[in-house]
Amino acid sequence: MREHRRRRGSTLIPGAGRAENTAVRLPPERRLDVLALLGPRQGMTALLRRLRAAGIGVDTAEDLAGARRAFFGTGGHHCLLVGPDVAPGIAGSVLTSLRGVDPDLPAAVFGAGITRDGARSKTAILTGFHPGSRAGVGAVLRFLRELPDR
Repeated sequence: MREHRRRRGSTLIPGAGRAENTAVRLPPERRLDVLALLGPRQGMTALLRRLRAAGIGVDTAEDLAGARRAFFGTGGHHCLLVGPDVAPGIAGSVLTSLRGVDPDLPAAVFGAGITRDGARSKTAILTGFHPGSRAGVGAVLRFLRELPDR
């Protein structure tokens, strides 16, 4: 009788070990750039790394001056990502300032203090997700995929 052994690190589910290594990529004709507003703990490094691997351009800022500098320096972004540890006052002032220039700027918010501005708001409230988790990354990627071309 022949004995079958699994290789070390293999799983019983086909393709399960490769899931973390494959990146979700947007079509090359659909280039997205996001501005990530980070707090003092920098809790979004895993998310930003995965977004870059997916072909999404990422700029970062920690305050209003840095956000405005990055936004105007690149000619705008497709989305604002707000980290979970950003103070509500800073997040609100950055979003208000940037939407003063681009009223249709979508935002994905992991932290508290930002609310939707009505039924047609382009703000995704993601406070139930951790930005480094697979669910958090998936929520952001779904939100970015649904954005209209600008």
